[in-house]
Amino acid sequence: MKKFFVNIFATTGISMILLAIVALLFQAKCIYIQTVFQVFGVNIFVQSGLFFINKIEIKYAIVEMLLSIILITAILLVFGSIFHWFTSTPLWTLIIMGLVIYVVSAILNLFFMKQEAQEINTLLKKRN
Repeated sequence: MKKFFVNIFATTGISMILLAIVALLFQAKCIYIQTVFQVFGVNIFVQSGLFFINKIEIKYAIVEMLLSIILITAILLVFGSIFHWFTSTPLWTLIIMGLVIYVVSAILNLFFMKQEAQEINTLLKKRN
């Protein structure tokens, strides 16, 4: 459960940094506080969906990745419509942002898994 909440906050942070970069590129003057909470809410839905996709234990990693990307895109489309994000951010920009966040999160997850494996190996060596 701890990892779930860490993922929510991490992806929210990554999302906000990426959103700030995109805002700078589009010469925006500010990001509103309500946007922070909207992004946080979207990341709760995304992480919940990814949690269930991971629980399914799909045999092929590429299918799991494709389902994850479809899920992220669908959630961004739905919430983009609800929160009227498309008036200030083009659809393609939002989808690219979602893909970049997914890739960055996957890379961070790989580093975390590598660290866990090293810790487990160290404990096994101490035990033997």
